[in-house]
Amino acid sequence: MREDPLSRWLIARFAPDSGNQVDRKAKVGLLEGYTSIAINTLLFAAKLVIGLTIGSIALIADAIHTLGDSITSVVVIAGSYVSRKPADRRHPFGHERAEAIATLVIAVLLGVAAIELGKSSMERVWHPQPLSAPNWAIIAVAATMGIKQWLSQFALTLARQVDSNVLKADAWHHLTDVFATGLVLIGIIGARYHVYWLDGVMGLLVCAIILLAAYLIARDSLSPLLGEAPTPEEVRAIAEKARGVEGVLGVHDIVVHRYGTTRIVTLHVETSHKLGASELHAIAETVEQTVASGHGGHGTVVVHVDPIDREHPEYELIEEKVRQAVEADDRLESFHDLRVTDEGGQLVVDVDLCSRNTLEEADRQEIQNRFDQISGQQGNPTTWRLHFDPAFAYGSPQQAPGDPGSSTD
Repeated sequence: MREDPLSRWLIARFAPDSGNQVDRKAKVGLLEGYTSIAINTLLFAAKLVIGLTIGSIALIADAIHTLGDSITSVVVIAGSYVSRKPADRRHPFGHERAEAIATLVIAVLLGVAAIELGKSSMERVWHPQPLSAPNWAIIAVAATMGIKQWLSQFALTLARQVDSNVLKADAWHHLTDVFATGLVLIGIIGARYHVYWLDGVMGLLVCAIILLAAYLIARDSLSPLLGEAPTPEEVRAIAEKARGVEGVLGVHDIVVHRYGTTRIVTLHVETSHKLGASELHAIAETVEQTVASGHGGHGTVVVHVDPIDREHPEYELIEEKVRQAVEADDRLESFHDLRVTDEGGQLVVDVDLCSRNTLEEADRQEIQNRFDQISGQQGNPTTWRLHFDPAFAYGSPQQAPGDPGSSTD
């Protein structure tokens, strides 16, 4: 998005890039918050005076909506102050989730305002009142739309620079004000033709826009608070970096936790069973450093090493039978950690299975029964120990054919 000269000057003057991502994000939030409060307070006063002067319930509702923008900007500022606080004993991962909480507060305030304004608008629909519509009022209301459009673009520019959901929410909030004011303008113009009930209808539409914005903002803010899944691209990037380390045969059980810009990653890598403890430790440290590199925020990577013995005489046969069983079952996606051992003259197979969705106990038992029918090369009794990965652990996409845990997609 191309920045206008005013936006460029404000960013360079009050929120320059210092190299500290958390501090920059907080400064950008404060800049947007204070700018929004200053502009919205002036627009609220202007809309309220005009609305009271001409008797437009829709414009008065829009003025309250604009005042709500100022209030939500106070929330943005508070969230920015809290999120920039360093980690402490009670909050070892920092305070950056305060941004998501602030975003949710914005959504709640919007929803409450919409409901209250909807009641007043409905009253005006059932009991329309005459209102005047002088040219100066129409021009003034139209001018406020242009100002709010700039403020929305300004907030969105800042949001994209620091990847801030709370600023994106505020940008959408400003944009709903533009649409709302446009509807108000239609109602005011309709009054010139004595369609007085149109003012109340436009007020209801404004409330509907506010409610929609509140829903979308709440949905986006709840996701990081509840713990959202990493994107397929992020999982793929982690897996590819890990597989690029010499000695790594496979990657699975990738788990990602995110606390703002702090990212905690755990994963399992498969290696040869012939390697010694010091070699396995060196591989794990290399994978940790490689996966952590390139991530713009803070965090840590923890690697668990799974040595795999692929030299058992029946390993390749069992691996192929497991692959066929996984491909034949739509509930399963891939497998990994395949281990074949002999215990008391009996073939014992341990394998971890990745499912496409959360499996019920009945599904797990049915899958277990199917695997129990699979025998080894000589038809020897085979004990199958199936382990089902949790939904939050991701496999390694696009793994090389023949690797342990190869994807069956």
